[in-house]
Amino acid sequence: MPIRIKIKNWKLALLAFVFFCLFCSLGTWQLSRANQKKILLKSFHERTLHAPFLAAHLNTAQDLRFYRTQLTGSFDNAHSILLDNKIFHGKVGYEVFTPFKADGIATPILIDRGFVPMGTNRKTLPPLTRIHGHVTLTGLINQPPAYVALGSMMESTTPVWPLRIEYINMDTLSTLLNQPLFPYIVTLAPTDAAAYAIEWQIVTMGPEKHQGYAVQWFALALTLLILFVALNRDRGQT
Repeated sequence: MPIRIKIKNWKLALLAFVFFCLFCSLGTWQLSRANQKKILLKSFHERTLHAPFLAAHLNTAQDLRFYRTQLTGSFDNAHSILLDNKIFHGKVGYEVFTPFKADGIATPILIDRGFVPMGTNRKTLPPLTRIHGHVTLTGLINQPPAYVALGSMMESTTPVWPLRIEYINMDTLSTLLNQPLFPYIVTLAPTDAAAYAIEWQIVTMGPEKHQGYAVQWFALALTLLILFVALNRDRGQT
Protein backbone atom coordinates (compact mmCIF):
# COMPACT_ATOMS: atom_id res chain seq x y z
CA MET A 1 0.00 0.00 0.00
CA PRO A 2 1.47 3.37 -0.98
CA ILE A 3 2.17 5.86 1.79
CA ARG A 4 0.19 9.09 1.55
CA ILE A 5 1.72 12.29 2.97
CA LYS A 6 -0.40 14.99 4.56
CA ILE A 7 1.64 18.12 5.34
CA LYS A 8 0.73 19.33 8.82
CA ASN A 9 3.04 22.35 8.98
CA TRP A 10 4.24 23.88 5.72
CA LYS A 11 6.89 26.01 7.41
CA LEU A 12 8.48 22.99 9.06
CA ALA A 13 8.14 21.06 5.82
CA LEU A 14 9.97 23.79 3.92
CA LEU A 15 12.68 23.90 6.58
CA ALA A 16 13.07 20.12 6.40
CA PHE A 17 13.36 20.32 2.60
CA VAL A 18 16.08 22.97 2.86
CA PHE A 19 18.11 20.88 5.30
CA PHE A 20 17.56 17.73 3.23
CA CYS A 21 18.98 19.50 0.17
CA LEU A 22 21.83 20.92 2.27
CA PHE A 23 22.82 17.51 3.66
CA CYS A 24 22.71 15.94 0.19
CA SER A 25 24.80 18.79 -1.24
CA LEU A 26 27.40 18.40 1.51
CA GLY A 27 27.56 14.66 0.91
CA THR A 28 28.02 15.19 -2.83
CA TRP A 29 30.71 17.81 -2.15
CA GLN A 30 32.61 15.39 0.09
CA LEU A 31 32.50 12.73 -2.63
CA SER A 32 33.86 15.31 -5.06
CA ARG A 33 36.67 16.16 -2.63
CA ALA A 34 37.46 12.45 -2.27
CA ASN A 35 37.77 12.13 -6.05
CA GLN A 36 40.03 15.20 -6.19
CA LYS A 37 42.28 13.69 -3.51
CA LYS A 38 42.48 10.41 -5.46
CA ILE A 39 43.58 12.29 -8.58
CA LEU A 40 46.09 14.29 -6.53
CA LEU A 41 47.60 11.17 -4.96
CA LYS A 42 47.78 9.43 -8.34
CA SER A 43 49.61 12.43 -9.82
CA PHE A 44 51.97 12.52 -6.84
CA HIS A 45 52.93 8.85 -7.09
CA GLU A 46 53.40 8.99 -10.86
CA ARG A 47 55.46 12.17 -10.93
CA THR A 48 57.78 11.27 -8.06
CA LEU A 49 58.93 8.28 -10.13
CA HIS A 50 60.14 10.64 -12.86
CA ALA A 51 63.85 11.46 -13.10
CA PRO A 52 64.69 14.66 -11.14
CA PHE A 53 64.28 17.91 -13.07
CA LEU A 54 67.32 20.13 -13.46
CA ALA A 55 67.36 23.92 -13.69
CA ALA A 56 66.72 23.86 -17.45
CA HIS A 57 63.48 21.93 -16.94
CA LEU A 58 62.27 24.39 -14.33
CA ASN A 59 62.72 27.25 -16.80
CA THR A 60 60.70 25.58 -19.56
CA ALA A 61 58.08 23.29 -17.99
CA GLN A 62 54.71 24.77 -17.04
CA ASP A 63 53.25 22.24 -14.60
CA LEU A 64 55.99 21.33 -12.15
CA ARG A 65 54.08 20.19 -9.08
CA PHE A 66 55.21 16.89 -7.50
CA TYR A 67 58.21 16.41 -9.74
CA ARG A 68 61.52 15.85 -8.02
CA THR A 69 64.36 18.25 -8.70
CA GLN A 70 68.11 18.48 -8.23
CA LEU A 71 69.59 21.96 -8.10
CA THR A 72 73.02 23.44 -7.49
CA GLY A 73 73.54 26.86 -5.96
CA SER A 74 73.76 28.69 -2.65
CA PHE A 75 71.40 29.47 0.21
CA ASP A 76 70.54 33.05 1.13
CA ASN A 77 71.08 32.42 4.84
CA ALA A 78 70.44 36.06 5.74
CA HIS A 79 66.77 35.86 4.74
CA SER A 80 65.34 32.70 6.27
CA ILE A 81 61.61 32.61 7.04
CA LEU A 82 59.79 30.95 9.93
CA LEU A 83 56.20 29.98 9.12
CA ASP A 84 54.40 30.12 12.46
CA ASN A 85 51.88 27.76 14.12
CA LYS A 86 53.05 24.51 12.56
CA ILE A 87 52.61 21.12 14.22
CA PHE A 88 54.85 18.13 13.52
CA HIS A 89 54.25 14.84 15.32
CA GLY A 90 52.52 16.62 18.18
CA LYS A 91 55.13 19.35 18.62
CA VAL A 92 54.45 23.05 17.99
CA GLY A 93 56.96 25.16 16.10
CA TYR A 94 57.89 26.63 12.75
CA GLU A 95 58.38 25.56 9.14
CA VAL A 96 61.72 26.91 7.91
CA PHE A 97 62.00 28.40 4.42
CA THR A 98 65.26 29.74 3.00
CA PRO A 99 65.71 31.36 -0.44
CA PHE A 100 68.05 29.42 -2.72
CA LYS A 101 69.92 30.96 -5.64
CA ALA A 102 70.08 28.08 -8.10
CA ASP A 103 72.49 28.06 -11.02
CA GLY A 104 70.61 28.58 -14.27
CA ILE A 105 67.47 30.10 -12.70
CA ALA A 106 67.08 33.87 -12.63
CA THR A 107 64.91 34.11 -9.51
CA PRO A 108 65.50 32.62 -6.04
CA ILE A 109 63.47 29.58 -5.03
CA LEU A 110 62.02 29.20 -1.55
CA ILE A 111 63.29 25.97 -0.05
CA ASP A 112 61.15 24.27 2.58
CA ARG A 113 63.76 22.88 4.96
CA GLY A 114 61.33 21.36 7.42
CA PHE A 115 60.16 21.76 11.00
CA VAL A 116 61.92 23.20 14.04
CA PRO A 117 60.24 23.17 17.46
CA MET A 118 59.43 26.42 19.23
CA GLY A 119 61.72 27.41 22.09
CA THR A 120 60.72 28.03 25.70
CA ASN A 121 58.91 31.23 24.68
CA ARG A 122 57.88 33.13 21.57
CA LYS A 123 60.29 35.98 22.20
CA THR A 124 63.30 33.81 21.39
CA LEU A 125 63.40 32.30 17.92
CA PRO A 126 65.11 28.93 17.46
CA PRO A 127 68.67 29.04 16.05
CA LEU A 128 68.90 28.08 12.39
CA THR A 129 71.70 26.13 10.78
CA ARG A 130 73.37 28.08 8.00
CA ILE A 131 74.32 26.17 4.86
CA HIS A 132 77.42 27.74 3.37
CA GLY A 133 79.07 27.44 -0.01
CA HIS A 134 77.98 25.97 -3.32
CA VAL A 135 75.78 22.94 -2.66
CA THR A 136 73.57 20.50 -4.52
CA LEU A 137 70.16 19.78 -3.08
CA THR A 138 67.36 17.39 -3.91
CA GLY A 139 63.70 18.02 -3.24
CA LEU A 140 60.09 17.91 -4.34
CA ILE A 141 58.57 20.77 -6.33
CA ASN A 142 55.29 21.97 -4.90
CA GLN A 143 52.99 24.95 -4.76
CA PRO A 144 53.37 27.47 -1.91
CA PRO A 145 51.26 26.59 1.14
CA ALA A 146 47.65 27.71 0.86
CA TYR A 147 46.45 30.22 3.43
CA VAL A 148 43.48 32.23 4.63
CA ALA A 149 44.52 35.83 5.29
CA LEU A 150 42.87 36.97 8.52
CA GLY A 151 45.47 39.63 9.25
CA SER A 152 48.92 40.82 8.33
CA MET A 153 51.51 38.33 7.15
CA MET A 154 54.03 39.76 9.63
CA GLU A 155 53.75 40.81 13.26
CA SER A 156 55.63 44.03 12.55
CA THR A 157 55.80 46.40 9.61
CA THR A 158 59.60 46.35 9.85
CA PRO A 159 61.08 43.00 8.78
CA VAL A 160 63.54 41.36 11.16
CA TRP A 161 65.39 38.31 9.87
CA PRO A 162 64.83 35.46 10.33
CA LEU A 163 61.32 36.61 9.56
CA ARG A 164 58.42 35.09 11.48
CA ILE A 165 55.25 35.09 9.39
CA GLU A 166 51.67 33.83 9.71
CA TYR A 167 51.34 32.69 6.09
CA ILE A 168 53.29 32.77 2.84
CA ASN A 169 52.37 35.45 0.32
CA MET A 170 54.84 35.25 -2.54
CA ASP A 171 54.19 38.78 -3.77
CA THR A 172 54.77 40.29 -0.32
CA LEU A 173 57.93 38.25 0.20
CA SER A 174 59.21 39.31 -3.22
CA THR A 175 58.75 42.94 -2.18
CA LEU A 176 60.63 42.35 1.08
CA LEU A 177 63.48 40.64 -0.76
CA ASN A 178 63.55 43.28 -3.50
CA GLN A 179 63.39 40.61 -6.19
CA PRO A 180 60.78 38.24 -7.61
CA LEU A 181 60.58 34.69 -6.33
CA PHE A 182 60.16 31.50 -8.34
CA PRO A 183 56.40 30.65 -8.33
CA TYR A 184 56.96 27.17 -6.87
CA ILE A 185 58.73 26.05 -3.71
CA VAL A 186 60.97 23.03 -3.22
CA THR A 187 60.49 20.74 -0.24
CA LEU A 188 63.83 19.17 0.68
CA ALA A 189 64.22 15.42 0.72
CA PRO A 190 64.30 14.15 4.33
CA THR A 191 67.84 12.84 3.74
CA ASP A 192 69.21 16.17 2.45
CA ALA A 193 71.96 17.69 4.57
CA ALA A 194 70.12 21.02 4.83
CA ALA A 195 66.81 19.48 5.96
CA TYR A 196 65.29 19.58 9.41
CA ALA A 197 62.47 17.20 10.37
CA ILE A 198 60.44 16.89 7.19
CA GLU A 199 58.08 14.60 5.29
CA TRP A 200 56.75 14.63 1.75
CA GLN A 201 53.09 14.86 2.73
CA ILE A 202 50.78 16.29 0.08
CA VAL A 203 47.36 15.94 1.70
CA THR A 204 46.21 16.38 5.27
CA MET A 205 43.05 14.33 4.75
CA GLY A 206 42.88 11.22 2.60
CA PRO A 207 40.03 10.27 0.21
CA GLU A 208 38.67 7.70 2.67
CA LYS A 209 37.95 10.39 5.27
CA HIS A 210 36.02 12.46 2.74
CA GLN A 211 34.04 9.36 1.82
CA GLY A 212 33.30 8.76 5.49
CA TYR A 213 32.04 12.32 5.89
CA ALA A 214 29.89 11.87 2.77
CA VAL A 215 28.25 8.79 4.30
CA GLN A 216 27.48 10.79 7.44
CA TRP A 217 25.85 13.63 5.50
CA PHE A 218 23.76 11.22 3.39
CA ALA A 219 22.77 9.35 6.57
CA LEU A 220 21.55 12.62 8.08
CA ALA A 221 19.54 13.34 4.94
CA LEU A 222 17.99 9.86 5.04
CA THR A 223 17.18 10.22 8.75
CA LEU A 224 15.51 13.55 8.12
CA LEU A 225 13.47 12.06 5.26
CA ILE A 226 12.31 9.15 7.44
CA LEU A 227 11.31 11.51 10.26
CA PHE A 228 9.44 13.74 7.82
CA VAL A 229 7.47 10.82 6.41
CA ALA A 230 6.75 9.41 9.87
CA LEU A 231 5.47 12.73 11.22
CA ASN A 232 3.42 13.63 8.15
CA ARG A 233 1.99 10.27 7.19
CA ASP A 234 -1.75 10.35 6.66
CA ARG A 235 -3.03 8.24 9.56
CA GLY A 236 -6.51 8.17 8.10
CA GLN A 237 -5.57 6.15 5.00
CA THR A 238 -7.19 2.74 4.67
